[in-house]
Amino acid sequence: MHLFDFPDRLSPMLVKELRQGMRTKAFVGVFLALQIILGVILLSAGAAASSDSAGSTISNIIFIFFSIAVLIIQPMRGITALSSEVKGNTIDMMVLTRLSAWRIVTGKWASIVSQSALLLVTIIPYLILRYFFGGMNLVGEIVFLAVLFLSSAALTAVTVGLSASSSVILRSVLPMIALPIGAYSLLMMLMFGGMGGGGLSSFFSLATDESRIFTSIYLAVCAYYGFFMLSTGTSLIAPYAENHSTLRRLISLAVTVTAAVLGSMSFTDADTLPFFFTVVLLPVFAISLSEFAPLAAPTFRKFAKRGPLGHLAGFFLFPGWASGFIFCLALIGISAVPFLLNQPTYGGNDTFIYGLACLAGLLFPAVIINVFRINGPQRVSNYVLILIGSVVLSSVLAGITDSLSNEDLLWLFCWIPPVLMFLENMGSGSGDEVLIASFVICALYIGTLLLRAVHDYRKSIMEIRSHSDSE
Repeated sequence: MHLFDFPDRLSPMLVKELRQGMRTKAFVGVFLALQIILGVILLSAGAAASSDSAGSTISNIIFIFFSIAVLIIQPMRGITALSSEVKGNTIDMMVLTRLSAWRIVTGKWASIVSQSALLLVTIIPYLILRYFFGGMNLVGEIVFLAVLFLSSAALTAVTVGLSASSSVILRSVLPMIALPIGAYSLLMMLMFGGMGGGGLSSFFSLATDESRIFTSIYLAVCAYYGFFMLSTGTSLIAPYAENHSTLRRLISLAVTVTAAVLGSMSFTDADTLPFFFTVVLLPVFAISLSEFAPLAAPTFRKFAKRGPLGHLAGFFLFPGWASGFIFCLALIGISAVPFLLNQPTYGGNDTFIYGLACLAGLLFPAVIINVFRINGPQRVSNYVLILIGSVVLSSVLAGITDSLSNEDLLWLFCWIPPVLMFLENMGSGSGDEVLIASFVICALYIGTLLLRAVHDYRKSIMEIRSHSDSE
């Protein structure tokens, strides 16, 4: 039998990273440890085969250790995926080999995901043996296993995308804190949910409409965020002439329109709309409002040659934060439709207050980085850090004011958007007062960004046209 090398149609970056990654101590250690632990567990369970709970115990342990491997260890390997190339100044050399920035990023991501897939394949025999202990929800456990793997792929996309950031906090510290906490929460659900006794395995069995809808939405969110994070990493290392903004915005437009249609349906709970649309708008706002690459002349010409329609489309789709903000305004208009069509379950202004507070929360970091004229790739890092910091600071302020039994002090910080939610929850002032404050703050942030965006947009267009005339 002849052994063949990787086929030529595979990306050279993927082949290179796979060869290096599968020889690292991290992957070999995880692979061997997983096999040894699961082997010992099955042998121990075999001795207690008479126990009625042996099967569910085996399922719990298999999924717990697999979760640790693919939800914590594997995604963490993406922390240095692009930063090592940036520090070693090897990105330009890769581009000279006709590898685009997108192929470089996806190659590194696919390498780690492929190794996670190998771990997935190796635990299938243990699940087959576990089947003979009885009490196995076959469809539920297979679907849940697939959900874990796809969650790992999405988390890996997050760490690989952030690895191109210049901020050590965003690139390394945040994933090292968030990944264990998230995995721990999932493990608690596993242990207390009873995988073998009708818990998560039954939920993911796709036997009910709730199960099918939740699974579909969750996988769609994983794909959506995974794409945006990989695209973010691509933009951070790509030359300015490469336009990755247009595709991102078109995809986000399609997703937002779909979300608006679903949110306008009668079966949608109006109280969940603010958080539903925050999940949809967060990635496109975070990237579009912090784009640092200037509008390149080749990109401008591609739109301009299509006449007035091309100029109109470019107003929303040109690279750069200025057109990105105009595009975000269009998404805000689309997202507002379900709020107007669906009335809250219990009446009142809670849904509108939370919706305006979430919108202001997405705009607040963009106001900061543009008022203080933060330029360059650090705009993306600063946007995310300011967004996280505003949530943390608001929680601290709410705790302090609650301990002092003087919630009115929060009004001094109502310009920090998450504080508006705490004002509504604590009943500080009437609902109408909080609603008016939320509306005024949103209008103030939108007006500030609009003035700045129009100025920057006109300046970039004039520079390109003057440069073209001089040629």
